[in-house]
Amino acid sequence: MFDISLFAMLGFLFAAYAVVGNDALQTLGTFINSNSRLHWFWLFLFAAIILIFTFTYGWIINDADPSWGRLANTKKYPVVDIQWYHTLPPLVLVIITRYGIPVSTSFMVLTVFATLGGMTSMLKKSLIGYGLAFAVGLILYLILSRTLEKYFKENPLDAKAPFGLATIMAVLIALMVYFVPPLINPELNYTVATVGKIVGLGVLVDVIAFICVQKFGKGVYWTILQWVTTGYLWGVWLIQDFANIFVFLPRKLSVVEGFAGLLVIVLLLGYTFWNKGGPVQKILSSKTAVTDIRSATVIDFTYASLLFFFKEVSNIPMSTTFVFLGLIAGREYGFTLMDKAMTFTKATKHFVSDASKAYLGLMISINMAIGLPRLSQAMSGQQVDAISKDYLVFMVIANFLIIPIAWYFQKRKKKRRMYFAGATLITAAVCFFMFMPG
Repeated sequence: MFDISLFAMLGFLFAAYAVVGNDALQTLGTFINSNSRLHWFWLFLFAAIILIFTFTYGWIINDADPSWGRLANTKKYPVVDIQWYHTLPPLVLVIITRYGIPVSTSFMVLTVFATLGGMTSMLKKSLIGYGLAFAVGLILYLILSRTLEKYFKENPLDAKAPFGLATIMAVLIALMVYFVPPLINPELNYTVATVGKIVGLGVLVDVIAFICVQKFGKGVYWTILQWVTTGYLWGVWLIQDFANIFVFLPRKLSVVEGFAGLLVIVLLLGYTFWNKGGPVQKILSSKTAVTDIRSATVIDFTYASLLFFFKEVSNIPMSTTFVFLGLIAGREYGFTLMDKAMTFTKATKHFVSDASKAYLGLMISINMAIGLPRLSQAMSGQQVDAISKDYLVFMVIANFLIIPIAWYFQKRKKKRRMYFAGATLITAAVCFFMFMPG
């Protein structure tokens, strides 16, 4: 019934636990924060229903492929026999997650399976994702900090129900669906009927919200809108990151294999909600105005739309963590420049701290991806694969940059160290994008 090795099962379990635990920060963090008054079970049930639907729909339309086609390029992500060393990256990820470090699950798990070309593609797409998300977050909150966010701060939740907002959000999504994919790939053409269905869903949400407001008050409008937005975000995120979990299993799963794996993920998701998001949740809680359900809705909608955009760009896996951290960093600087909600130094401290942790996680994953297969070869007496000179130089420089990051973490209150570490991270990003060997 299950033609899956023991190491594949262990790797799947470790990856499922680490990915679901780490995702509370990215996709469900604001949802958990802003709905803390509700019992965790109802939040979990909502997320579980979307998880089951997304998996089932993807499994059907992608011919039993649970990764939504993210692993279809076997030249970059070849099918391999799972060995002991494949299970170590997700195990390390489990440990790191317990310390609240925002590590990229895509890099930590997938790089040990990817070829050099696959690793390079994933890294470059993720760096573009961080940069674009940072720019979007900065520009958006330069506008919203003095307008919408100021209104949120000065008025209670039940001050006004902005009927029509769900329809406007649906129109924005519909325009993105209709115009963006053809610009990237001419073969991706969505019909007017598809656009009409999306807009129709927005109108339906507004109608339901209007009825609920009449019975429960104006504040319930934002609750409904946030739950809908969270569903949009959670579904798009799952499409991106199912590959991080199911890479340990066959690329096509039987009904029993697929839904047995799904059951494991659902149970782990329940534990995450019971644990209120876990240690990683503390990172999001430190940001500006994330407990306001209205602000959380804006964050979730923006993040989901960014992920949707990158989903349409290509099937290359990417780090959703990088996109999320870029959005949050741009948002913090937007608040700093316009609203003076925090000092520039404090915003930079948040940026450097989160980005430094992400960089350390990235280097751990790359080192394991390069070192573990060769360690296995040496232990079994096989000939060890050679590393090209260009890539060896790249690895030496990339690991050397860990030194200023570690120097910063020794005394994070020192401004000089903070700005030096920030400059190091920016330099590393530029070098990675321009000079990483392919």
